[in-house]
Formats: sequence, structure tokens, C-alpha cells
Amino acid sequence: MDSFLPGYRDPIFSIIIIMLIILAISIASYGWSVYKEEKLKKSLFGFIDRFDSGSCSLDEDNMVFDKSMIKPLVMLAKAYEKSGEYDKSISICLYLIRHTNDDELMIYLGKVYMRAGFLQRSKDIFEELIKRHPRRKDILYSLESLYEKMGDIDSAMEALDALEAQGEDISAIRRFLRLKRVLSDRSMTPTERKDAILEIVNDDISIYRMSLRQLFAIAPENAWNLISEDRVEDVIDILWLLPYSQLHLDIIKSSKKLQAVYFARGDIQECSDESGIFAIDILCSARKGGYSEGDLEFSYLCKECKRSYPVSFNRCPGCMAINSIEIEESLEKRRYERGETLL
Repeated sequence: MDSFLPGYRDPIFSIIIIMLIILAISIASYGWSVYKEEKLKKSLFGFIDRFDSGSCSLDEDNMVFDKSMIKPLVMLAKAYEKSGEYDKSISICLYLIRHTNDDELMIYLGKVYMRAGFLQRSKDIFEELIKRHPRRKDILYSLESLYEKMGDIDSAMEALDALEAQGEDISAIRRFLRLKRVLSDRSMTPTERKDAILEIVNDDISIYRMSLRQLFAIAPENAWNLISEDRVEDVIDILWLLPYSQLHLDIIKSSKKLQAVYFARGDIQECSDESGIFAIDILCSARKGGYSEGDLEFSYLCKECKRSYPVSFNRCPGCMAINSIEIEESLEKRRYERGETLL
């Protein structure tokens, strides 16, 4: 053996051998990572062709792709998406992805599919993306909101666990999902559901509004007990639209703001002070002056994305933010009679 490797006992020779072994391992590891990356890329972009681009706004057959087209086409896709023309936005995204294999475009496409209501397609995209980027917080947040939208609360909770492991404060979303699980559990009796809601309810506006709506349906007394003077503005639309049969006169008379609300609505005949709610105080002044045809109409603004909606939401339909609702009241003429007043 010594005749074949005369320097094998030399420390320098041993170091060289070790370095060669490390180099070989490094090359093999790099080759494997490249192979794995390419395999994931093919997996991710390979299923894109399964998606029909709908009424495509681009003549892909006669359009030669150039990198300078990326930015203006992305802007065009976002413009279509904001105007609700999702099919055109999707077709542009698909065209760009086929020519760029850009992960950021894939993320955007997944969000557009979700807003357009193609939830399964959105799920396919985000689940493929998370394989490549297991720690991407924006993808995990998108998956959480998508699973919640699809009614898969367990999977949504798992996405929250992954976010929490990275130091994200997801306590408000977790409470929101817990309440959604309670409200969707058909095995619960009304009493069990009431107790579960009262255990979860807190200062989060989305949780508070969701809880109050459900409690007015199954336990009105508990609902009224949850209404404090400083929370009237948060649920002014719910209170204004309550049927006459659900009004609680004793609680209404004990609150200046509630008195103003139901005097403005025409359900009680006296109101001592202003409420501090502009539209309510205008109606109260008009009623004291003999005009009783005033009414309120509501719209709902998301404080995060600034989009406005004609119906209430617990989670913004656009950006999926929770606790972001802002109620906007506007005056209008009453279209119907509410029935008898409380005297």
C-alpha cells in the first residue's frame, strides 16, 4: 500500500483528500438542488396550460414577446382586475407567465383567481407556490384566507400555525376563524352556540359585529347586554335595521345614543341629548321640527384597501383584511313605514 500511495500518511495529503471529498459532496448537493428546483418549476408552471384564459385580450399567436412588454402588460392586467374584468386580467397574466415563469406573477394570478371566484384554481396555484417558498408570509396569508373562503377552517388554522411560528401576530385572525367555526357548526344547539359566542366575543370589530348579528337571532337579551355606549357607532347599521319586535325599551332608555337612534327612527317619542353621530342628530333635529320621513342608507368602506361596498362584510372581499370595516351613513327619504312606535 505504501508503494502505491507513498504520501498517504502526510497530513497535507490527508487534508487535500478531505477537501476533494467535500468538493465532490458540494457539487453533488448543488446538482441535486438545481434538479429539484427545475422539477418544482416544471410542476408549478406545467399546469398553467390547463387553465383556459377565457376571452383573451391578446392575440398570442401573432404577438412576439419582448421583455419591455412586461411592465405595461402588468399595469394593464391590474387595471382590468380593479375594474372587475377578471377574464382579461387572467389572460394577460397567463400570457406573461408562459414567457417569464415569474413567481410574483403567479402569486398575483392566484389572487385574481380568488377574487374572481375561481377558488380551486387559486388553491392549486398557492399550494404549488408554497412548496417552493414554504416561508413566504404573503403566500401563507393568501392560503389562510382562501381556505377560510372555501370553508376549510382546519387548513386555514394550519396556515396560521406556520405564520405564528415565524413570529406573526395572528391572534385576531384566529379568533375570527374560531367564531366562524362556531357559526357553521350545525351540531350545536342554540344554547351551546350562544355560550361559545359569548366566550369568544371581544373588542375586535369583526368579531363583535358577527357575534351581535348571531345573538340577535338566537339570544336577543344577550345581544342587547353587549351594546355599550362607546360601541353604538360600530353597529349602527345593525341597530337601525333591527325589526321592531327585537327592540329592548329599558336598555334603549338607559343610553343617550340609543335614545337618539330610535327617536330618529321613530320608535320612541323623546330624546334628551345629541348622540354625536352626525346623521342621527340631523334626523333627530328634523323629527323635532315635524319631518318624519328621513331614513338612513349604509355603505361600507375597507380602511385597508379603501374600497367601498354596498353590503356589510366581516372580511374585506377585496384585500381579505379583517377588522377593517368602516360604516358610512347617508340620509335618504323613507321608503316604507316601520309600524307602531314604542310609547
